[in-house]
Amino acid sequence: MLTRRLFLGGLAAACAAGPRKLFAKEEAEFDDNLLVFLSDVHAGAAKTCKCARRKLKEAVAEILKMRPLPRNVLVFGDIAHVYGLGADYDASRPQFKLLEDAGITVTMGMGNHDRRSEFAVRWPDAAKKSLVPGRYVHLVETTSVGFLMLDSLQGTDDRPQNDTGPVPGALSDGQQEFLRDFLAKRTKPVILCAHHAPKELKLCGKPLSLVVVTTPCVAGYIHGHNHRWTRAWMRDKDQKTPERAKHVLCLPSNGLWGDIGYATCRVATGKVEVVPCLKDFWLSRPVAPERRPPEWEDILAEGRASGPCTFRL
Repeated sequence: MLTRRLFLGGLAAACAAGPRKLFAKEEAEFDDNLLVFLSDVHAGAAKTCKCARRKLKEAVAEILKMRPLPRNVLVFGDIAHVYGLGADYDASRPQFKLLEDAGITVTMGMGNHDRRSEFAVRWPDAAKKSLVPGRYVHLVETTSVGFLMLDSLQGTDDRPQNDTGPVPGALSDGQQEFLRDFLAKRTKPVILCAHHAPKELKLCGKPLSLVVVTTPCVAGYIHGHNHRWTRAWMRDKDQKTPERAKHVLCLPSNGLWGDIGYATCRVATGKVEVVPCLKDFWLSRPVAPERRPPEWEDILAEGRASGPCTFRL
């Protein structure tokens, strides 16, 4: 027989176990065609990174409030602040883990400030899932388009701890061979992604920008590095058939300088729409609102008014 004492004792034990034990946890709903793009996070461990860490925390909190949740979050490099120190990844890892614990797949790209060896310690599974040994190359599929995250980090891990390494990007030989074969076999549309702009990269001796506009399955290109929400059209002037123009999109920095924010991505029938979520604008470093020149507010307003970027499939 269930006595009053036994009932109260059981209730107290259940409450002590927390709400997950007392009530069944509501299953989160995910949208496989909704993605979030972060870039140039720079949320390092140094005191100067305090604002970048705060911006990452705010972005993660907003993502976790989305209903339904995005199935994927793509990070376009420069996770570390400057030198790719282990402490930088330790500073940002808890925030990304919140996304992973919620069931969101987080795909990381490498930027020129990153260091693969230190990153690998914190994300050991990323190397195992990479499509190219020694580099971080991952394909994120949705119903009608894939997003191929390339590794444009040219710097090596044997550089000194206080060495930023080369700033320009490059694709390794193995990565170029993979990409050549991948594009030759691919029929489903794909958007190429990397930290660096396509004009900085080459594929088998050809500018990657030319490969983007002349390859039928490639719907466009998305990158970071420049810290500004900007869109540009690429086209092949030598085409004899009616010209196709494809978008190149540069993402804002999540928290260092330039346009500050992230972007959401919606995959729909025949198109992909990327919408900026701009939170602020800093010329070179965070500045209190009362100390900002008025033109900073104009730059932010213009960025917010620029609207989404559409990729046609």
